[in-house]
Amino acid sequence: MKISQNKIEKLIKELCPDGVKYRNLVDLCKIETGKLNANSAESNGKYMFFTTAVTPSRINKYRWDTEALLVAGNANVGDVKHYIGKFEAYQRTYVLTDFSKDINVRFLYFVLSSYLKEYLVSRSNKAAMTYIVLSTLENFRIPLPPLDIQKEIVKILNEFTELEAELEAELECRKEQYEHYSNKLLSFSDKVE
Repeated sequence: MKISQNKIEKLIKELCPDGVKYRNLVDLCKIETGKLNANSAESNGKYMFFTTAVTPSRINKYRWDTEALLVAGNANVGDVKHYIGKFEAYQRTYVLTDFSKDINVRFLYFVLSSYLKEYLVSRSNKAAMTYIVLSTLENFRIPLPPLDIQKEIVKILNEFTELEAELEAELECRKEQYEHYSNKLLSFSDKVE
C-alpha cells in the first residue's frame, strides 16, 4: 500500500499543486427520491427495493435501471449503498444518478460513506423520527481531485474492502468453529450421576 500512497501524493503534487477543489453534491449528480411507501415491498420481488433499512427489500416493479448511490433519508440517516441495475426506492431514500464526468462513482461512494452520516446527523431535522431534507444533501461538499487520483484512491479502498470482507468471513468461520468445539467439549451428557 505504501507504493500507492506515494503514487497518490505524486499525482496530487503533479495534477493539483494548488490543492483539491470542492463542489456541492448537487453539482455532481441528479438527486431525487423514491415515491413508494416502505410497505410496498414484496417478499419474493424480482427487483431490489431500497428503503432506509440496512438490508434492501424486494419488489416486482422498478423505476430506475442505472448505476446509483442510495442514501437513507430517515431511520438509518446517511447510510449509503452503491447499486447497478433495476431497482425501486422508498420515498425517504435519496437516489443519486446521472453522475458528472468529473467524478468516479465509486470514489463518491467512499466519500459519502466516510463523511456524509456525521454531516447529516448534525444538520438533520428532528420530529418523531430524525430525517434530512434535500437542500442539506445537495449542499454537502465533495473533494474533487482529478480522475486519475480518484481512480487510484478507489483501487486502494476496494482492496481494503475486499480484505475486510475476507476477514469478516474468516472471523465468522472461527466463531462457528469455536462454538462447535466449545459445545462439544463442555457437553457432559455421558456423565454419571
